[in-house]
Amino acid sequence: MEFTIVGAGQVGRSLESALTTLGHRVRLARRAPEAGNEVALAGSAQGCDAVILATPFVATGEIVPQLGIGQGQLVIDATNPFGRAWPAGFSPSDFSSGGEFVQSLIPQAHVVKCFNVIGYEHMDRPQFAGVAPFMPVCGNDAEAKGSVLELATSMGFDAHDIGDLSKAALVENMGLLWGALRDVKGNREFAFGLLHR
Repeated sequence: MEFTIVGAGQVGRSLESALTTLGHRVRLARRAPEAGNEVALAGSAQGCDAVILATPFVATGEIVPQLGIGQGQLVIDATNPFGRAWPAGFSPSDFSSGGEFVQSLIPQAHVVKCFNVIGYEHMDRPQFAGVAPFMPVCGNDAEAKGSVLELATSMGFDAHDIGDLSKAALVENMGLLWGALRDVKGNREFAFGLLHR
């Protein structure tokens, strides 16, 4: 597949590494593109199979409308609406989750929430003593969600469908919990797991 990852920070770079290792083609969209596979934000979604949002959440209101996202295009939202303010003109009371806010910006697209409940350093090596970490996935379109479940599984995650995009708030709270555990533990070398009896 061909991906546009929006954001060239730690999350974007780690996802780029994971996807290119699997043989996918990746370009990084950023405000000031440099050499290599980096491109400008404007129109960067055109011609790719899927877009991954890996920007600070506060920037989504400004950036997402610039990307040129098409009808029915898959958009994977890896952002978390905490730690920084909501985009200008919006507040948490307007939407139950950041994922639903992103969907409101691009109603023509299929937004799927994923890759936001684990540290960036584990995106391209998600194995903990041979155990795959739990990765929840939610979205309104079954086919789009199925593609993301398949992708996350191929990357080494224990990916599970948790329902439609109304569940995004639960997933984002898992991201908040991961951050709280990081602060208490004083390290980032952990992930959530799903145990089966």
